[in-house]
Amino acid sequence: MMLSYWRRQCAPIIARVLAENAGKPEAEVRAALRAAYPFGPREHHPYRIWLDEISRQRGRRTKPLGPSAAQGVSPRPTDPRQELLFA
Repeated sequence: MMLSYWRRQCAPIIARVLAENAGKPEAEVRAALRAAYPFGPREHHPYRIWLDEISRQRGRRTKPLGPSAAQGVSPRPTDPRQELLFA
């Protein structure tokens, strides 16, 4: 799997911060992660990747990012009038 530029940059930083703060209270871990953010303003794509990588490394990710997230899942309920068309 090819990781994005932003994820390759932030993954080792997040791993290091989590290892250094293992066993500490949640507030301290979150503060350390906030302080370690390396990309300037906390906005747009880099910040979204940063937050997703934190969730991934902490095992709290609830859904995958990107276009593959919706594969196999209909975005809205099927219209019963169209069932015969696609049967």
